[in-house]
Amino acid sequence: MTPNQDRADAAGWSETVSRAVKAEVRYLNPEWKGRRDVPRIGDGASRRAATHKRTVRIHEVRGEALGLDTAGFVLVEHATEVRDFRDRECVVGAYYEEISRAVRRLTRADRVFVDGHTIRTEDTRGFNAAYARYVHCDYSLSGGGTDRRAQVEGRYGQSLGSDTRWEFAWFNTWQPIERAVYRNPLAVIDARTLDLGDMVDYWYTGPRSKPLPGRPGVPANASLGSMPVFNPGQRFCYFREMRTDEMMVFKQLDTRPGGARGCPHTSFEIDAPPDAPGRRSIEVRVVCAFAA
Repeated sequence: MTPNQDRADAAGWSETVSRAVKAEVRYLNPEWKGRRDVPRIGDGASRRAATHKRTVRIHEVRGEALGLDTAGFVLVEHATEVRDFRDRECVVGAYYEEISRAVRRLTRADRVFVDGHTIRTEDTRGFNAAYARYVHCDYSLSGGGTDRRAQVEGRYGQSLGSDTRWEFAWFNTWQPIERAVYRNPLAVIDARTLDLGDMVDYWYTGPRSKPLPGRPGVPANASLGSMPVFNPGQRFCYFREMRTDEMMVFKQLDTRPGGARGCPHTSFEIDAPPDAPGRRSIEVRVVCAFAA
């Protein structure tokens, strides 16, 4: 599908797809806040056990003043050259290079490392590849005791040089593929409205979890993320009917002081006609290193 076709399709749907200012999202159960142990989520049953649904207002924010260091997320144009996202070799080669250039341009990072991708479709049989239906960050926002430099060097097998102090930020890119988004869009919490005291660590134990080196006590089959408990001051945001030539970039974790720390995110169900097609998207994790 070309960008022009995508825009035409979006125009055709625009009068029938609701803006859906309210939706249910899954929050971490409040009893986990302040506990010494942490929840584990790796499948639908453990997700349901650790979370509950809350109805929230989700704001369409096209045209608002946003930034990676303020709100923690932005929308950019990205017309990819990749046509078949099932072709892993093409994605890893061409798309990763596109993403690396785009993120470097947005962040002005000194080094950029692409950390893999996930394609999500309307097929719900796989927990990791299905739409993410709970509010979370893929990394721990606390970071207590973590040697981030050791993480990055160990993960990518590259030395950053011992004579330089480094800060790091983890980002996700999120882009529709094959068609615009009419169902299950992505929402993020505006980082300006996030109280870090509401964030709780959790173990992700699902398929393809990637434990990071450099953190003692990490289970072999788990990676440490974080989830918020509900706070009415949190502001959810999304971009209505994102096209295939658009891409959201949002911050997962930033070690640099003074700016947005991270944006918890989730998919949500939006009102749509019964025959509206399911959402298909690709997300890429990217690590940026900044010479301090």
